[in-house]
Amino acid sequence: MNKKTLIMRSTLKLITENGFHGAPISMIASDSGVAAGTIYRYFKNKEDIINELYTYIKTDFNNAILKGMYDDISSHDEYYLKWRNMVDYHINNQLEAKFMDQYATSPYISQDVVKSNLEKYSHLRDLYVRAVNTNVIRKISYEAVTILMLGTITQLYRTFNSKMFNVDEKIINEVFEGFWNGIKLS
Repeated sequence: MNKKTLIMRSTLKLITENGFHGAPISMIASDSGVAAGTIYRYFKNKEDIINELYTYIKTDFNNAILKGMYDDISSHDEYYLKWRNMVDYHINNQLEAKFMDQYATSPYISQDVVKSNLEKYSHLRDLYVRAVNTNVIRKISYEAVTILMLGTITQLYRTFNSKMFNVDEKIINEVFEGFWNGIKLS
């Protein structure tokens, strides 16, 4: 692993465990095995590391969402596949999911970085438009559909981590059906 990657992996681990202020550059340096001075050759400051880490994770997440997509997929199946890919990403990438949850609305993430990362998800808006225009889903706002979608995913991830309930295939599929029944055109 190169030094920049080591720095970002250590930052991810330490920030998700200890919070922003609980992960000073000296701790990142110690954990990554990279000298503090060397960190500043790659990044201006800790905020710069976090913004680059955020972009990296959001890109990785978007790539995971698109896994298995194929031409002529129905709107229902595309919603299911993308939704399921998001659930799987959260469950299989615990640190990244926690980081996205912690820093989604953080003042440490630059608004320019947030806006540029939102552009990666245009395929979700395209799906929404196609589903509304073909009378597959109700004419509720894109924002409401996105909140419902991400809300179910986030809660499944949190429930899985807390072990409050056994989150198995049956539960995962029932939660998707709940989401889908809330947006589909009856």
